[in-house]
Amino acid sequence: MTTTMIVVWAVVMALTLLLEFFTVDFFASCFSVGALVALILAACHVNVYWQVGIFFVVTVVALCTARPLLKRLIKKPTVPTNVDQYFGKTARLLSDVVDGTSSIKINDVVWKVTCSVNLKQNDEVVIERVEGNKMIVQPAARTIKK
Repeated sequence: MTTTMIVVWAVVMALTLLLEFFTVDFFASCFSVGALVALILAACHVNVYWQVGIFFVVTVVALCTARPLLKRLIKKPTVPTNVDQYFGKTARLLSDVVDGTSSIKINDVVWKVTCSVNLKQNDEVVIERVEGNKMIVQPAARTIKK
């Protein structure tokens, strides 16, 4: 029975490490830690019930302590997607601002913009946010005339 349990825990550990390799979320690796402790207990001829119980206890402790710590230490950089990538970027107006609206072109896409300042065609603006299908812009620092 001891050899069987050593193999069982080794397989559990290998499968959870393999799963962790594909998910990289530090969830499955916590089960691997529990399986490693259970494997050591199996090698020391500890009763199967104790192995299973300690496997669960060690896994829960690892999930509650190691996983949050590892996630904090290894931060994935967030890549702006969709319209988030445009915030803070500058663009040139395609037309004069009339009634607070105009348009800009970014990556071959024309966007309607709302601006609280009357600006002229080709003035540079900074994108602040998006509301619906309109970008809210403000004059770029070099556009503001003193």
